[in-house]
Amino acid sequence: MGQLRRNVALLREVVPAVAKGSPESLLVVVSNPVDVLAYAAWKLSGFPSSRVIGSGTDLDSARLRCLLAEHLGVGAQDVQAYMVGEHGDGALALWSSVRVGGMPVLSYLQKTHSSFDAEALEGIRRAVVGGAREVIGLKGYTSWAIGYSVAGLARSLLRDQRRVHSVSVLAKGFVPSDVHEVFLSLPARLGRRGVLGVAAELELTGDEEMTLRRSAETLWGYCQELELQ
Repeated sequence: MGQLRRNVALLREVVPAVAKGSPESLLVVVSNPVDVLAYAAWKLSGFPSSRVIGSGTDLDSARLRCLLAEHLGVGAQDVQAYMVGEHGDGALALWSSVRVGGMPVLSYLQKTHSSFDAEALEGIRRAVVGGAREVIGLKGYTSWAIGYSVAGLARSLLRDQRRVHSVSVLAKGFVPSDVHEVFLSLPARLGRRGVLGVAAELELTGDEEMTLRRSAETLWGYCQELELQ
């Protein structure tokens, strides 16, 4: 909590000045814990929520696609998959929406006579969320991968590409439950105006919605402690 408060203190100095000097700008938050800091930036800026974006699980989603492609024996470019929810250990692999070559992953596995190995897929999820820790353990910090990811977000925003990225956005109104005003990673279309909407095909199973709700409750507790209401 101490590190979070220090980061929020920095945002208190920077964000209002940026909002005053560039009132039509977009804010992209990369620092961790990214979901709570994106919320803080939104409150401190006074911007519409569509113009405040956290880097969220965009990089995690890229890692998921690579590991899942390796597991299935296909090219990563043919896999559409997203990590959603709270950035960190609680991130959720959205298996219900995974597509391989445009085909739902369960149908793909049936057609290729492969078995749906839930244990192997959970191992992939754990490898994804543990990726940053592994890099930090090996070289002491992360830089290249997150830099590449954020550069991709900037391209989508500045060039109005309307590409879908799993980024931290205000979840209320997008997740089919009465979550608090917290930021969670969801597959969102990004363009010159910021968040243009969450991917229409987002469908959650009961377990997935429950996991998102738990993450929202945890994050809301942190947000309330910051006294930014």
